[in-house]
Amino acid sequence: MSGMEKLHLVLASVALLAGCAATAPRAPDNWAVEFSRAGSSAAAKSEAKPQFPAVRVASVSVRAPYDAARFAVLRADGSVAFDGYNQFAASPAALLRGAVQDAMEASGRFARVAAPTSSEAVPLSAEVTVTRLALDCREKGRRAASVALSVVLIDARRAAVATGRGEGSATVAAKDFSAAFSGAFASAMDAALAAAAAGAAGTE
Repeated sequence: MSGMEKLHLVLASVALLAGCAATAPRAPDNWAVEFSRAGSSAAAKSEAKPQFPAVRVASVSVRAPYDAARFAVLRADGSVAFDGYNQFAASPAALLRGAVQDAMEASGRFARVAAPTSSEAVPLSAEVTVTRLALDCREKGRRAASVALSVVLIDARRAAVATGRGEGSATVAAKDFSAAFSGAFASAMDAALAAAAAGAAGTE
């Protein structure tokens, strides 16, 4: 064996040993979004009676690039990065489906909120589109969960009877991303449902 071949063998052995000794990368932490953690707003609790009839959550969609499990991070230079250490516990659309139902129930604005899988006939269906679901790091020294979404209520004729948009933001405290995203989501849903209710009342 030539000297060069011996050198290659030694380098290959060192590389192999280094790979075996290296520690595995840390698995990302998983976080949830639960409306129950944020609670319902005072405005919703003050509703005297439901403004809308029964409703079913027909769809919850999340626009790209916010539809991936890894946190999308908004940066000061206008770019979007993805957090390798923190992610949602499920796909955002699947994760938010239950939270949307809980938020609509807690709002007090509907006579009933049927489960998406229920066969119950209800007068309205709701379509929710999340247009922003991100960790906002554009302000130096501050991390905040940021949520923006729209709600469309559709009747049996497939006509939109009410629409509303809302945004919410919550500072991440003690690295509890679940609490921050839950709070931002609750604020966005409250605002969207309030806007939908105001718009519907204005057309009566």
